[in-house]
Amino acid sequence: MMFEEHVPLGPLTTFRVGGGSRYSCMVKSEDDVRLALGFASSKGVPFLIIGGGSNLLVGDGEFPGLVIRMAVRGVREDASSDDVRIEAGAGESWDDLVGLCVGRGYWGMENLSLIPGTVGASPIQNIGAYGCEAKDIIESVRVIDSATGEARTLSNAECLFGYRDSLFKGPEGRGLIVTGVTFRLSKRARPNLSYKDLKDYFSSMEKGAHEPTLADIRAAVISIRQSKFPDLGSFGTAGSFWKNPILSAEAFSSFKIDHPLAPSYPQPDGSVKVPLAWVLDAVCGLKGYAKGPVHLFRNQPLVLTAEFGATSAEIDAFARGIEAVVRAKTGIIIEREVNSVLC
Repeated sequence: MMFEEHVPLGPLTTFRVGGGSRYSCMVKSEDDVRLALGFASSKGVPFLIIGGGSNLLVGDGEFPGLVIRMAVRGVREDASSDDVRIEAGAGESWDDLVGLCVGRGYWGMENLSLIPGTVGASPIQNIGAYGCEAKDIIESVRVIDSATGEARTLSNAECLFGYRDSLFKGPEGRGLIVTGVTFRLSKRARPNLSYKDLKDYFSSMEKGAHEPTLADIRAAVISIRQSKFPDLGSFGTAGSFWKNPILSAEAFSSFKIDHPLAPSYPQPDGSVKVPLAWVLDAVCGLKGYAKGPVHLFRNQPLVLTAEFGATSAEIDAFARGIEAVVRAKTGIIIEREVNSVLC
C-alpha cells in the first residue's frame, strides 16, 4: 500500500473543488484500513475517509492529515430462499450494485437507482429517494473501530438510522469506518410506487398493461433523476445540498397559515416534512438563482451546482446566502446534507 503526499482532493469529489491532503492512500481490505490508521497515528495526524466523493465539499486549503480512499470491493449473494442477502464491500459503486440486483430479480433497491457514490456511504447518509431509504433494506453494517482496530458488525437497530442520519454521523460513531454492508432483499415482487413522481410516471400506462417490473421501475427512476439533476460532466455538484426541513406539528401549523399551498408529508412521530425545493421556488423565488460561478440548478433548486474553476469558499458563501434568505422568509433553519471538510 502506497502513501502519497500532497494529493489534490478536487478530482476525488463530484464538486471538483478543494485543496489537497498532506497524505493519501487507497485501502482495499480491512488489513489495509488498519495499516492506514497506524500510519496516521504514527504521524500524529487526523484521517478522512473518502468513497465516491459525491456528498463532500472540501475546503480550498490542504487537509493536514491522511485521506483514506475506500476501495474495499466484493459482492456475495445468498439467494437460497425468497429472502436474499447481499454482502457488498464499502468501495463498490452504489448504482452498479443496484443494477446487479435488479438484473438478478432482487426487489428492494430499485427506487435508489442512479444515486452517485459508494456502498459505504449508504448507511452513513441513510441515502434515500422515491419513497425508499437505505435503512429499509440494510440488515447490518461491518465496521472497524479506529480507536482499537477491531472489526465488528452492527445491526440495523444499532445504526440509529434517521432522516439522512445515522450513528456514524454522531460523536459515538464518527470513529467507526464502514467496510461493508449487508442488505436484505426479496425475490418476491413488491413494487413501491407511492412516491408522487413514480405514481405520475406510471399513471400514463394503458389500462390492462402489465404491472411495472423491476427493470421498469429502475428505468423510471433513472429517467426522473436525469430530468432533475445536472450532468456531472457539465457542472460540479453534490446533488441535493440541503435536507428537506422537518417541522414540529405546531411549527407546521404556523407555516401553513402563511403558506396554505405548501405540500407536506406527515411523519410517523407527528412531525411534518416540507419539500425545500418548493420553499426555495414558491416562497423565496430562488429557483435558478446564480451568483458568480455558483447556481441553484434550474430544474431542481435543492441542487447546488458550480462551474468548473469555482472555489469551495464561493460555494460555501453562496449556500450561506441561500440559508439566510430561507430563514428570513420562513423562520426555518435548513440543514446541509453535504458534508464539509474545512481546510
